[in-house]
Amino acid sequence: MNSPFHVLDSHGKRIALCEPWPVQVCRVCAALLANGVSTGDRVLAWLPRGWEEAALCQATAALGAVWVSVPRRSSPGQISALVEDAEPAIAICGKGETSRLGPGPWLEWSDLLSAGESAPECCPCKPLSTGLAALCYTSGSTGQPKGVMVTHENLEGAHERIEAYLQHTPHDRLLSLMPLSSPWGLLQWRMARRVGAAIVLPPAVAMASELVRTIRAAGVTGLAALPPTWIALVDYLDSRHETLPDLRYVTTSGGALPRRILDRFPAVFPRTEIWMTYGLTEAFRTTVLPAREFATRKGSLGRPCPGVRIEIIRPDGTAAAPGETGELVHLGRCVTLGYWRQPELTRHTFSVRPGHEAVLGNGPVHYSGDRVRRDHDGYLWFEGRDDELIKTGGHRVSATLIEEALSAIPGVTHAVVGGVPDEALGQRIVAAIELSADSPNAVAGVRTTLRHTLSSHQQPSELHLWPGTMPLNANGKLNRPEILAWLLASVAAKNA
Repeated sequence: MNSPFHVLDSHGKRIALCEPWPVQVCRVCAALLANGVSTGDRVLAWLPRGWEEAALCQATAALGAVWVSVPRRSSPGQISALVEDAEPAIAICGKGETSRLGPGPWLEWSDLLSAGESAPECCPCKPLSTGLAALCYTSGSTGQPKGVMVTHENLEGAHERIEAYLQHTPHDRLLSLMPLSSPWGLLQWRMARRVGAAIVLPPAVAMASELVRTIRAAGVTGLAALPPTWIALVDYLDSRHETLPDLRYVTTSGGALPRRILDRFPAVFPRTEIWMTYGLTEAFRTTVLPAREFATRKGSLGRPCPGVRIEIIRPDGTAAAPGETGELVHLGRCVTLGYWRQPELTRHTFSVRPGHEAVLGNGPVHYSGDRVRRDHDGYLWFEGRDDELIKTGGHRVSATLIEEALSAIPGVTHAVVGGVPDEALGQRIVAAIELSADSPNAVAGVRTTLRHTLSSHQQPSELHLWPGTMPLNANGKLNRPEILAWLLASVAAKNA
């Protein structure tokens, strides 16, 4: 049963709805029905973050339709490709946007609402508890969008796992940084509705200074974010000797954070529970490091959440022993259905591979591509990704390891490492780095520092300074394909 809840703007003021939330959702349900939407249809949204998008999402679930939200950072070409792939029955956008969005069944929000003016006081539709709930598009490491098929069971299971440790109450105010195109964004609104907490909308410009202003003005108690946001926010607070002591908790996901950022978390977030988690769009919210263990196991992915099974598989298909590195494989209820209309890729990633049956059995699985080790106490530690290994001079070098070493250097905000063909070595290591605005000359000391932190075969042969701020992809993570393409082009131009 959903409790009354409310939505706050970035200044902490309650957004006044013309009707109570349940009535708003019923009206949107009626509008969707009037436009021919039925069970199993895809409902696509290109809307700014706000109560309108959330009401459309809830109404979609109430009709048994499938939610598809287009990330706001998407380019026109990406939007067109996503619409073509999802084949929605209806696509909702804001005022005046239909002309620039390309082909599709586009309808402006105001026109949709006008079709639901005769909505009943109580919506007759009941949300499904089984079946496909959403297509969450993720670019992954390849840059090619894939629609992950998320079920209602996936969302409910993740909700239970998160609430077991975050334990939201009606007094919480959750900053909605995660978009409704992601499982975490969907779960935040669900958690707020169920306990009667408040959702706080993010500022229009997600600069660190604006985020700090919103957190303070709205009295935010819960903050979830991706690595680029954490790096910018912690650097901002630390450089100004400011803190955010009123946060009840912060929770991380979406990739590893530089050690220098983790070390400063307790200082900038005093009296705050720090929950480190792991998961992918394909299998989300699967591990957690308890806040009480952050200080002693900083950087660990934690252990599997209750009800989640994780195996670490060696290349020969056997289970990795404690201390050994292998590929992390998810099993059970956390695993999604696979990739929308991509059967070959789904079979490769979600089916038990030959020779692995003795360890994994025959149930649903997800091969993460993440190389992880489990220590003797059962805690997981991220070592890198299979598709980011660089083979140089007979060594297998982790790009992640070098990126972490670079990001630990004061003044280096982000780093992306790749390999280029080399006749003698096989591959040569190169790196792109972004420097903070207050450390424009930090590159001079990078080489010296790396000689003390990395082995000789791990040293980048070239460092290329990224002009400005590194781009993010549609899901708010570093756009690795774009950065690597620029890096390889820069290397080629330098050596031409």
